Amino acid sequence: MKNLAWLLALAAVFYVGGCSATSILAERGIASLQPGDRREAVIDALGAPDVTEPRGQRFSRYASTPCSGTCVERLWYENQFLPHIEAWSVELDGTGHVVRTSHWASP
Repeated sequence: MKNLAWLLALAAVFYVGGCSATSILAERGIASLQPGDRREAVIDALGAPDVTEPRGQRFSRYASTPCSGTCVERLWYENQFLPHIEAWSVELDGTGHVVRTSHWASP
């Protein structure tokens, strides 16, 4: 029983650590991006997106409105430890340049 308690405590520590590390790395990647950066800079900073949202098609897990205006594509990066709770997005214009970045979190 004591071993099980230690194992569960260790699993909780690894989960919290993984969640925190994912958030920190994504925040650093997002912070390194500036409006006008190319799509390649986004991929270099954050890796391949988890979801690509084309203009007019809302990614309903986080967004209440679809990519619109100068945005023609929104790249989504989810926290794999907090699915449906935390994500980051990068909006690209028609030439593949960053328009805006966002951090999304459900209450």
